[in-house]
Amino acid sequence: MFLPVLGWLVLTPVALLALLRSPAEAAVAAAVTGALASASTCWSRTLRHLIPLSAVPSALSWGACAWLVAWLVPSPWFVVAFPAAMVVATLPLRLIGAPQFVSNPLVRTQERWLFVVHTARFGGDLTTTGLLATAGASLALGIRGDLLPAAVGGAIVALMLTLGWASYRRAVQRMARGRRLRVAAVVVDGRPPANGELTGLWPGESSEYRDVAGTLARYRSHVETAAHEGASLIVLPEASAWLLGDDRAHFRQQIEAWASGLEVTIVAPYFDATTPKNMLLVIDRTGVVGSYEKQHPARGIEPPCTNKMEVGPFVSQSGLAVSTAICVDLDYADTARSARTAGAVLAAPSNDWHGSFALIHHRSAVWAAVVGGVPIVRATGHGISAIYDSAGRVVGQQTSADGPVVLVRNVSV
Repeated sequence: MFLPVLGWLVLTPVALLALLRSPAEAAVAAAVTGALASASTCWSRTLRHLIPLSAVPSALSWGACAWLVAWLVPSPWFVVAFPAAMVVATLPLRLIGAPQFVSNPLVRTQERWLFVVHTARFGGDLTTTGLLATAGASLALGIRGDLLPAAVGGAIVALMLTLGWASYRRAVQRMARGRRLRVAAVVVDGRPPANGELTGLWPGESSEYRDVAGTLARYRSHVETAAHEGASLIVLPEASAWLLGDDRAHFRQQIEAWASGLEVTIVAPYFDATTPKNMLLVIDRTGVVGSYEKQHPARGIEPPCTNKMEVGPFVSQSGLAVSTAICVDLDYADTARSARTAGAVLAAPSNDWHGSFALIHHRSAVWAAVVGGVPIVRATGHGISAIYDSAGRVVGQQTSADGPVVLVRNVSV
């Protein structure tokens, strides 16, 4: 419960050192803070080879920005310069393709403080990063005794949080006037590895995900349950099947039969091992109405994206409009912008691994719902499946660690 508060204090020591000590000391503190903040998301076996790629640029950029501010900026202007420097410090990670939760510690901690998340509606999550640095700078100035700039910074923070609260309330009021749509996340994981060490690569390593008939049999009754509970849209998890050659046609035909027989729209993700590509199909009772390729594959883990595209919308025969993103695509600003333009419920098949990373990824999806202004259905293999409304509230969640997931909820569209 106190983690959201701690997130707002993380930059205060750096600001204090920049004001009270030497530029070199401020640079070291900022470098350590930046490196730990970014590397903490990459400690798992799946991502650990990315630690140097995240920690080194972060340490260099955070350290350099803190040094420049401490050296060049007089204290009256510190309340403006320090936030600007901390925003600039995050940009190198963005430029090399890091998702938001790697470069912005607030993205991982503010799920329950939705009025904070709504400040991102005024310019993206970097607006909230600047607000975090403003809070740290104001506190540091107050400790030093520079009360006027400290008060100015505090007023800016208070104003932005008030605007965030107003944005949150407006989003809730809009949903009260919206049309109800019943949606579902359905996840049936294959058996875990015999050695018990689950990684994000398991769908590509497990023979069960390559057994298309077995995968379809594993899912069928649960898809039928979701449809019988009234779901019009059913989302399966990322790489729910690992397909090669003729497997692709067999997988598509079976999903088409389900969608036709149950009169639902199904978002069916798969890994195309022939191409290779990380893909999904949107299928309604008439057949395939759209396809989507993962836009932000993990460097060194997945094949690069070959087809740049928007998230949709894809419109079914019944008039249901669906946008799509795959897993970490949710954690990039271009996805939220595209989803906001499309204005449709966003289906986000994902694949994680149980533990701290699954929790981080679940929390960061809240930001995509808020900035995109759309409900999200996140069906997550080996992780937390959740349904978020367009205000960012978690309507329902369930982990596949406890068994098959059939999560059915209403959202407002």
